[in-house]
Amino acid sequence: MRTDNRPIALKALEFARNNIGVVEVGNNAGPAVRAYQESCVPPLPAGSPWCAAVVRFRLKQAATALGLVYDKTFPRTGWTPDYSRWAKQNNKWVSVSSARIMSEDGIKLVLKPGDLGLFYFSSLGRIGHIGVIEEVNDWGVVMIEGNTSPEPSYADEVERDGDGYYRKVRHWAEFGKFGGFVQIDF
Repeated sequence: MRTDNRPIALKALEFARNNIGVVEVGNNAGPAVRAYQESCVPPLPAGSPWCAAVVRFRLKQAATALGLVYDKTFPRTGWTPDYSRWAKQNNKWVSVSSARIMSEDGIKLVLKPGDLGLFYFSSLGRIGHIGVIEEVNDWGVVMIEGNTSPEPSYADEVERDGDGYYRKVRHWAEFGKFGGFVQIDF
């Protein structure tokens, strides 16, 4: 059973909510985007995609605000596959196929606000986008994601190189065949 004592995850989600609407200045650039990129270890070069960098930034920001340190083995990079690899190695991975078959009550025990959603792209052959879960439902999740675009008029499209930080409605199918979720228990 997962604990509800997850102060860093919940504070990071709070910071994410308060920053919805941040947009790039240029392509993968601007003061906020650069701060996200520089928070990674190692820092991402200017102009790099930043969806994982903003996740890293928010977790670091939350830990600092709370005077806490989170799991030293948890990724601090801007490379999305590092997050799924860590989750699988630490029994914190929930595959999208598992999530799809759970009842609403069951999924809400397994996934919680503050956890991370990772999208698999067949064209890349890997996880290629990440965001933080805000709300869990039987049909999918509501997430806050960086380096994406506002919700498109067409369903089931995942924008992984957009212009800002947005709230997105994500159905299970959007995560791709090997997508899934990282449980954040700190």
